[in-house]
Amino acid sequence: MLLVVSYLCLIGLSGCGWFSSEEQATQKTTTEETIGAVEETKETFQSTERSAQNSVLEELPEQMDETTKSFLKDFARKWSNFTDVYKRNQAVREYMTDRCIKDNSIDVDPHVEMKTTGKLHQVTQDVDDPTQYLLFGEEHANDVTRFVVLQVKVVEQKIDAIKVYYVRSAY
Repeated sequence: MLLVVSYLCLIGLSGCGWFSSEEQATQKTTTEETIGAVEETKETFQSTERSAQNSVLEELPEQMDETTKSFLKDFARKWSNFTDVYKRNQAVREYMTDRCIKDNSIDVDPHVEMKTTGKLHQVTQDVDDPTQYLLFGEEHANDVTRFVVLQVKVVEQKIDAIKVYYVRSAY
């Protein structure tokens, strides 16, 4: 916009005879060079922006460091394989913050015994909040296989919040 206004002012001034024909030729060349430089800058900016977006997209899968990934895999393995809910809770207690332990009644014995085996299929990290993860897996108990999604918030290599979702399939 500023370039257009500047260009129009130069045309207006040259039309009024303020510049000699030699100055007009110089001014016209300078204006054309300026327009060319602006176009090059615009193209460079767009190219840089595309490169930055691509590098961000390429970094996303690598954002989750191996320590956190290993931490979450160990947690999921202990969460999904147990014979007693209280023993399971005590096994995963070390992975949680005090707040998470309290919020989820990890220290309370529900007196539930059932052999459960499970496995983790995938761990994903939230793009907008890198402390949020989803753990997709399955649990098998009492001849029933249920898919489970654990939504966890990791703060300083501890789970600060957890939500457990059991998934039902219609077909």
